[in-house]
Amino acid sequence: MYIDSTITLDSSKLPQMLKDDFADLQRYYDEGDWFNFGITIENSVPSIKAFYANGTIDSEMFSLIRKKFGIA
Repeated sequence: MYIDSTITLDSSKLPQMLKDDFADLQRYYDEGDWFNFGITIENSVPSIKAFYANGTIDSEMFSLIRKKFGIA
């Protein structure tokens, strides 16, 4: 579990739900709370994929999110 801090996401292109999830992930990561980090990332993946599938986020953003959070 990691967050690649070299990748910056343009928050203006993200739905509020993902912004909130990513803020939680960053907080859990900073606190070393791997349990909640793992649960949150697992719960976020279907939403990320759904937002990509319905065109809310484009392929570039989808790729950046996957790289930033190590999502396969």
